[in-house]
Amino acid sequence: MSNNVSGSNFISNSEILTWMQEKTDGIYGHMRDAMDTSNNRAHAEDALNDIKNQLLQMKTNGKDATEVNAAIHDAIAKYGEEFPEISKCLQGFADDLDSRFAEEAAKGTTQRTMVLNIPGNLRGGSHVEVVGRNPDPVTLDEKQIDDWAKAIGDKVDGLGKQDQLGLINIQEFNAQLNQAKQTASALMDAADKAANSIISHIS
Repeated sequence: MSNNVSGSNFISNSEILTWMQEKTDGIYGHMRDAMDTSNNRAHAEDALNDIKNQLLQMKTNGKDATEVNAAIHDAIAKYGEEFPEISKCLQGFADDLDSRFAEEAAKGTTQRTMVLNIPGNLRGGSHVEVVGRNPDPVTLDEKQIDDWAKAIGDKVDGLGKQDQLGLINIQEFNAQLNQAKQTASALMDAADKAANSIISHIS
């Protein structure tokens, strides 16, 4: 901001307000982005904790991995681009489960079963019947559950540390805003006093 207006060293209040707006616009933008990132990170942490809890519950509820696989893919889709470390953590789990579900699906919905003929049948032998089959559940053993849950817990801890740094940045942006406002207010007070002094000398 120039201190010279039309050959005068006087700075008007409107010029001070313009300076403050220019000064604070960028800070508000950075602060808004930081707050959005912080909110999204919190949602990502919740999603990871939900996956971890689902994994641990599989030890006792006997469910297969269908729901946890869907939750893993959902977390990658929602947060993996903004937070690549989430994709790095979960993608291997997703690939493992996808492969196992694909293998099970490839077995088909029917199976051929060899059946012995009824005793007393003079022809003897056996025949083949095609019967329906229920897909086998895709499950995880306790070690795999514990390993995956630990990896996810470690990732949540890492995101929490990032969030602490993010909050520090937000506080810094807020301090910069307050400083800019205080500076503008002090300049306006000084300008008003100077104007009043000029008026009193004229009168």
